[in-house]
Amino acid sequence: MTSAPLFLALRYLRPTRSFISVITVISMLGVMLGVGVLVFVMSVFSGWQREYRQMLIGFEPHVMVEPLGALEGDPGEPKPVDWRELRKTLAQRPEVVSAVPVADKTRDGRLGILVVENSGSLQGVSVIGMADEKDNGLLQKLKKHIAEDKLGKTKIENPYGEVVFREGHFDLSEDTIVLSDKFAKELGANVGDTLVVHAAESVNQFIQKYREIPENEDKKKRAAALDDVTILSKDLTLIATLRADTAGERGYVPLHVAQEFFNLDSSISGIELELKDPDDAARVMDSMFLSGAIPDSWGYRTWEQEHGMMLESVENQRTMMWFLLLFIMLVAAICVMNTTITVTVKKRREIGILTALGTRAWQIIAIFVSQAGIVALVGVAAGLASGFFVLSIRNWIRDQISNITGRDIFPQDIYFLSSIPAHTSLSDLLIICTTAVALCLIAALVPSWFAARVDPAVALRDGG
Repeated sequence: MTSAPLFLALRYLRPTRSFISVITVISMLGVMLGVGVLVFVMSVFSGWQREYRQMLIGFEPHVMVEPLGALEGDPGEPKPVDWRELRKTLAQRPEVVSAVPVADKTRDGRLGILVVENSGSLQGVSVIGMADEKDNGLLQKLKKHIAEDKLGKTKIENPYGEVVFREGHFDLSEDTIVLSDKFAKELGANVGDTLVVHAAESVNQFIQKYREIPENEDKKKRAAALDDVTILSKDLTLIATLRADTAGERGYVPLHVAQEFFNLDSSISGIELELKDPDDAARVMDSMFLSGAIPDSWGYRTWEQEHGMMLESVENQRTMMWFLLLFIMLVAAICVMNTTITVTVKKRREIGILTALGTRAWQIIAIFVSQAGIVALVGVAAGLASGFFVLSIRNWIRDQISNITGRDIFPQDIYFLSSIPAHTSLSDLLIICTTAVALCLIAALVPSWFAARVDPAVALRDGG
């Protein structure tokens, strides 16, 4: 009787023109739907989480080491640690690929913003100023995201005396600026254009001074009042644009330009570190701090800390999605339970005969649990196939829905990616398949147990 339960389970599953066959197919479809939805959704969430982390690593500074106290040159403050010596110390660490001085904040600690003007259009943009050095790891990462660039280090005159730009990689050695392609498009700027850049602080002072002038003041007095306010401006050449979908919307300028506009003199906002293993940034920096490589007057923030809330939000959403989609599997398991209940009622007479012939209770249970297991396995296989098929055409489906509804269901401004990512891990597949089969077996166990406890005489009398 070892293979008898499986034999009878397969026999009961043979397609017949009966109600049992219909609900069996419905149960399989329920399992297939649950598994397929789980595979698709969890693959997209895993892909988004994976791509988002890789995107951040690909353009964000791995670590920013910053002074906690006064900047170099602040009057009335103790002499701070020389950032040049600190840079050398950090660059010698085996975990560090590069250590680069940057300027991304003003002297009073506010975010470094520049107002960019082109053809009368003005827009503010957050920028990082850094030196164009061969060992600048951040700059090397950014060059991988170039949308369009021209080498602005040397201007070449062609035989007709026209000034042209030589094709090549962008650099930040002279009066140049790098913007995102999205920002440049909104500004109406093209690579090679000369843009007028203003210091945001001086623009704010000008606006504040203008608002303080009474409305009834005559033009001469108004102009005289504004003469005292000077807007710090500079002409910068747009040397390259970066893809906003992979490198963010931040701009980049030479270090000396940022120091001038942010009123830093020869000081810096911090030292940007590129690490060999960015995923281990927290441990590496803790080790540096405890070893004294980073002085007490300096602190640090890693790329994970900078975007910790967003990364945690993605992980929380993924966990909640697991919880919510589990109910789909529960519904599928209930469908399998209903099928098992129906089969045990229809086969009540056969159960009585088997019991009268000496079949043990566990063997009766095994018949219907095996039947539920086969339904679950077929549903899981179909669910995996359907889930992977939908994954393969996910972007086409998104485009079709967008065309029909007029709405983008995966907007780049929110998810930072131009296409729907997907990454299916073996562990997720094992959890999905194991959970689906286990729930179906548990759901079938209860009605099977009651069916095995039936009295043979009663079963034969009722079945007859």
